[in-house]
Amino acid sequence: MSFSQRTWIILSVFALAFMAVPASHAQVNSNVATVNLNAPLAESVTVVAGPGTVNFTLVPNGSAGGSAPVTITTSWALAKTRTSVKLYAYFSSAVALTDGAGDNIPTSSVTGSVNGGAAAAFTSATAFGANGMTVFNQAIGVGTYNSTHGPDTIALTINTTGLGLPAATYTGVLNIQAQAL
Repeated sequence: MSFSQRTWIILSVFALAFMAVPASHAQVNSNVATVNLNAPLAESVTVVAGPGTVNFTLVPNGSAGGSAPVTITTSWALAKTRTSVKLYAYFSSAVALTDGAGDNIPTSSVTGSVNGGAAAAFTSATAFGANGMTVFNQAIGVGTYNSTHGPDTIALTINTTGLGLPAATYTGVLNIQAQAL
């Protein structure tokens, strides 16, 4: 077989092979559809405290402990601009408890022991009034912008020494509130 015959045979085989193979088609892509996502996480500070009522059996001239310590859990989700969370326990006025007839137990006669520490009277300034105490002051930063503190406890005591109170039922409200700065 001559060179030209061989060349024609090879070219013929290639031509038949190309005719037998289906033509390839170019890929077609669609447009890009997009969906915007929006997921705000609002700043919040939440305080949960219990029990709802602490009972005392007062004595005429001495100290009486509360029936149970107040247990507090504080949770927050804060912006990066915040640097601390503070928790306060306070009374709205200098009168902690009253019988409603003018006989009062002042905040200076009510003490609280935070987490088993030394007892202190509710006479310090807080962000919410002058008749309270700071339960905790926690710095926050990376990793703590969304966190929980607690449980913290406040064991309460009322000292009636020198008050000369008449027999009556005395009631009051202890406020517990957190602040993020």
